[in-house]
Amino acid sequence: MTRDDLPVLPTGPGCYLFQGSEGPVYIGKAKNLRSRVASYFNTEQGFGKARWITATAQRLEFIVTASEPEALVLEADLIKRHKPRFNVQLKDDKAYPFLKLTREPYPRLVFTRTRKDDGASYYGPYPGAGAVKKVQDVVNKTFGLRVNSGSPMKPRSKPCLRYHMGQCLAPCIGEAEEAAYAERVRQARAFLEGRVGDVLDELEREMREAAERLDFERAAKVRDRADAIRRVTGYDSSVARSPGNDLDFLGFAVAGSYAAVQIFQMRGGRVVGREARFVVNAEEATGVEILERVMTAHYRQQVRLPPLVLVPDEGLDAGTWETFLGERAGRHVEVRTPQRGDKVELVAMANRNARTAVDAELAALERRGEAPGVKELREQLDLTDAPWRIEGYDISNLMGTHTVASIVAFEGGRPKKSDYRTMRIRGLDKPDDFYSMHQALVRRFTGRLAETLPPPHLLLIDGGKGQVSSARKALAEVGVEVPIVGLAKREETLVTESGREIRLPLTHPALRLLVHVRDEAHRTAVGSNRKGRGRAATRSLLDDVPGIGPKRRDALLTHFSSIDDLREADLATLAAVPGVGPNAAAAVHAFFHAEETGV
Repeated sequence: MTRDDLPVLPTGPGCYLFQGSEGPVYIGKAKNLRSRVASYFNTEQGFGKARWITATAQRLEFIVTASEPEALVLEADLIKRHKPRFNVQLKDDKAYPFLKLTREPYPRLVFTRTRKDDGASYYGPYPGAGAVKKVQDVVNKTFGLRVNSGSPMKPRSKPCLRYHMGQCLAPCIGEAEEAAYAERVRQARAFLEGRVGDVLDELEREMREAAERLDFERAAKVRDRADAIRRVTGYDSSVARSPGNDLDFLGFAVAGSYAAVQIFQMRGGRVVGREARFVVNAEEATGVEILERVMTAHYRQQVRLPPLVLVPDEGLDAGTWETFLGERAGRHVEVRTPQRGDKVELVAMANRNARTAVDAELAALERRGEAPGVKELREQLDLTDAPWRIEGYDISNLMGTHTVASIVAFEGGRPKKSDYRTMRIRGLDKPDDFYSMHQALVRRFTGRLAETLPPPHLLLIDGGKGQVSSARKALAEVGVEVPIVGLAKREETLVTESGREIRLPLTHPALRLLVHVRDEAHRTAVGSNRKGRGRAATRSLLDDVPGIGPKRRDALLTHFSSIDDLREADLATLAAVPGVGPNAAAAVHAFFHAEETGV
């Protein structure tokens, strides 16, 4: 799809749908539809997500909305319905459980996964059924709410065992008046809303009043209920009474195509809940895209929102989200990225927990052989084992000079950047990719690199049959047996060692994984080449400056990142470089500005 295929787009908010042959391949939202869609065609596409989307899409459709928050909700609904290939997808997009306080004279607290407009009060959502049942059990025992006798309540001739255990007021046999039961329900409601301090204050007052009436038995029962609440919640009044202690704080982490978002809920100064949501298709997604996908799903389900939501510094549009959350809460909700103080550490803690969660999730997938793209690679290449460790190789040069080979490593479908390496190719005075690749592989599997890097399960070579054949000869020379696959730029074709060509759809997980490896190898090689050429050019120029020896030259090279920065520096800046001094600074300044002064 090209820019010429685009319809005339409005400049207002809405959702856009890149349509393929079998439905949407990508769905997005925008404050300005025309500007946002145009951005997919304005930049160098490279091998990024925009390139995949425009190469796969056949046409574009759009839906205009009244506001960006409305577009946010519509986008989430459309993604959930169509599951486009290139969108970030919730891995566990399911109906989360709630607790429901029924609307009747003697309400019950029940488990449910659906919310209805029936006048009942809903609390949650909770991360799982186990968490719901634990909270439900604590509330019923602490506040004596009825569990049996159905809805609506049916009278019984004798109480259940819970009444004899002091865990139910037994309204079903007429033991509890409606007003007394309603008071317990009100306290349970406050507890479920996180207002633990208010509940304890009431219980303390009730206990004192009972003691003043010399009703010590009732005072003891109220005391026991208050102690049970403190024990369950770990409530600390000195912390809870401090301002600003009702908030949510979020963190996220990305690993390969997976990402995790951690949402912590703090009420009364204590963390009362947390939820980890996992997404897939995240390898080229922005932090904003990941956060918005999860936040939309989470906060659309939330019944009660805090006055403050802390988010990582990823460029989230705070105004849009404050409008969205404020409409749901019926009051202002601030969305903020903290810059100082204790709240910075809260977001950092959420980020750390998200990293732990996504690493654990991927480790579990790897144990089950389900790492994205790895299983499909084994099937496509007829490998005996799944290629958990893939090494990618690329060559970068400029007219045969400063030739650099890069090695990148992926394990379980994720980059392992600690194992990235680059090497200068020796003995080359003209461009020769075959010679360069041969030397890089021989050096990789002999000497220090062979000792420090673990053996790979698959080698990816950037190129076609010639590059693959050259790589096979190098491995045979050093006596190493590792499967090799080439990735030719022509229609992203896989080339096996036997010369067989495999063409996969652009959306195929195996191809997407190999493209990611290839792009990382290319980025690493080009970056090393550019850095080396820049340092070499600067070094050769400084060697011609009178009075500049190796120590001063290295000091200047360390301080300035490029030759342009060095040329533009004034005398004071040059003299301030440690080890240079005013005389050497004057010599450098005069050297670079000789043409301007006519010297």
